[in-house]
Amino acid sequence: MNKPRLRISLTTSGKTLLFLAVFLLFAAQNTGNNLLYLMSSCFFACLVMAGISSLRNLSGLNVELQVPEFCFAGHSCMLRCRIEETAGRPHHSLAFEDDFLTFLPAGSMAILKTSFAAGSRGQYLIKNMKVFSCYPVDLFITRVEIPVDALPIGPEPARNVPEPLAKDHAGSQQRQASGKEGDYWMQSLYNEGSDAAMINWNISARSTHEWILIRSINFGAPRRLLFNFSGLDQAGFETALQIVAGIIVRLRDTNSDVFVWANSFRKGYTWLSVNDDFAGIVRWLACLRHDEAIPLSDGDTDEVNLARLMVR
Repeated sequence: MNKPRLRISLTTSGKTLLFLAVFLLFAAQNTGNNLLYLMSSCFFACLVMAGISSLRNLSGLNVELQVPEFCFAGHSCMLRCRIEETAGRPHHSLAFEDDFLTFLPAGSMAILKTSFAAGSRGQYLIKNMKVFSCYPVDLFITRVEIPVDALPIGPEPARNVPEPLAKDHAGSQQRQASGKEGDYWMQSLYNEGSDAAMINWNISARSTHEWILIRSINFGAPRRLLFNFSGLDQAGFETALQIVAGIIVRLRDTNSDVFVWANSFRKGYTWLSVNDDFAGIVRWLACLRHDEAIPLSDGDTDEVNLARLMVR
């Protein structure tokens, strides 16, 4: 893996000062004026000292980009940059995208954040990310370029699941909306892609996290699901992926013991748990192609034919 690289360049103010220094140097040579020589030397000395201070300010930092395991299209996720001081000296005026840190003491660590969102599914490369600083006098901009990382963006989960998967769940959702008397053991943490309307605010108000009531819900989901995308055009295929994403989000939110036949990429197609391997299932949905052939599964399965499901 590539390591972060330290770069430095002149700002607009620095380029202006450099131009003045060169201009005064030529003027001093043509006129023999010692004062112009002195002023030119001061400008060059200022640039050199500012450059050294700027490089020293960002050197000795261990920078790591922390990318979430997955994200959904149309939803904002958080990218975190972990900055650790290893040189034993303080650092000033550090920035990561639109987040800013005024001072980093010696031997300490800080997390800077920025949001990221994509409008469509796919495997996105997080690049051109950097930690930068214009310390001390905005003559140079020094930056630590962070290596490229990949972020799978899954399809936006559908809110409404078509029949017949939804026919057994309408009443249970109403019980969830009205059944707010549950205690913490009946709750599940709110996760990325979950329906915010289902948050149990009575319980969440007593916690630092949002919670969703799950014990009163029974989706009646099968043990093993195999999604069949055959017979769909490109537009229908993308809609089907959103339906599948909505299904697995609901299964995860209810802690259902369900497995999905999906590509794990390391071991090929295998059974992935919606609870333990949710990120892997989202990655599969993010990278699945319309013309990709899904191999047959082993053992008994409950096949979900998306083409038939969408016409009902």
